[in-house]
Amino acid sequence: MAKPVVVHIITRLEAGGSSRNTLDSCAAQAAEYDVVLIAGPHRDAAALLKLTPAVNYIEVKGLQREVDLFRDFSALLELRRELSRLEPDIIHTHTSKAGALGRLAAALAGFGKKRKAIVIHTPHGHLLYGYYGPLRTFLFKTVERILALFTDYLIALTPGELRETSAAGIGAPRRWRVVHSGVDLRPPAVPAHKRTLGVAEDEIAVGTVARLEPVKGVEYFIKAAAILKRRRPGLKLKFVVIGGGALEAGLRGLAGGLGLGDDLIFTGFRADAAALMAALDIYAQPSLNEAMGRAPLEAQALGVPAVVTRVCGLPDVIKEGETGFAVPPADPEALAGALERLVMDKALRERMGAAAKAWTLAADETGFARFGADSMNAKLKAFYAEALAARGKPED
Repeated sequence: MAKPVVVHIITRLEAGGSSRNTLDSCAAQAAEYDVVLIAGPHRDAAALLKLTPAVNYIEVKGLQREVDLFRDFSALLELRRELSRLEPDIIHTHTSKAGALGRLAAALAGFGKKRKAIVIHTPHGHLLYGYYGPLRTFLFKTVERILALFTDYLIALTPGELRETSAAGIGAPRRWRVVHSGVDLRPPAVPAHKRTLGVAEDEIAVGTVARLEPVKGVEYFIKAAAILKRRRPGLKLKFVVIGGGALEAGLRGLAGGLGLGDDLIFTGFRADAAALMAALDIYAQPSLNEAMGRAPLEAQALGVPAVVTRVCGLPDVIKEGETGFAVPPADPEALAGALERLVMDKALRERMGAAAKAWTLAADETGFARFGADSMNAKLKAFYAEALAARGKPED
């Protein structure tokens, strides 16, 4: 009996969370399904595909992140052709652009057919706040509401993402499922030490890992650092920003203007960012929007307590008061206050750090670590089986 055919469509393969998760899923599904991965061109694609040799790959040259009506229409037609040829049982789209073109192509390819593919979309986060102004946000919401009409199921990474997106009228709540993003929780082969970051052993290291762009809220981390230094001038504190991006020069200027000087370290982009978190005493995630947040989980798996903002899925990746704290977004005073509690109480840091490590590495109902890739793939395969079994049955 032929295997069911699953087609994954993602905008592009790059060294980011959504790409890694899609590739992980493709590799895990290859034994039970004929898996095809479709993506637009990207310089990272060849290297990433070497990690998943069992997956059939198709590149659609017009598929890109930027809006370009001619190329987008070309990509839509090519996607429709491929889907008509492949006749998949499941079409699983990922991210905004591939989600839009892929679902429209699925509708066109399935038009007039009695046996249509099951269409699943994983947004890998929403754009309902933190990214754009009111007009662009309204347009995004409107488009997603329309596209949901061509979607059988939608997958959120966290309960928080599900609540916020379904509350915005994007897809009926009964069509949503939660399947977390798979995070590599293995300890780094070479854990970093404080000296790796230029921090003295007797200094308390408080850090964040982020692309330096507005939605990551790093400016509020820097302002919180200045508040904390002002409140506790006698403490040996060092603040670390791990990551690069377009805002780096402006953020360096902000830190200098607030008098942080050598008390704040910018590492720039680091491929070993996950390993560097082992050198921190406290982790902070000041994002304005985050569907899940890999870095706070990676930090907690290393025994580092986390302070996160109360946006979208971030509260779901800590245990409030046990492994970390959640604070309002864009509020440096609140962030400084939560960090201060941990800075001033070594026993609390150690207790929360131990609880964080135990919690993130503990097995969930799948028998695997609750936020790991194995758990994600077990949940996704169970969901596929459920969706295939329900195909053709009358709806409630």
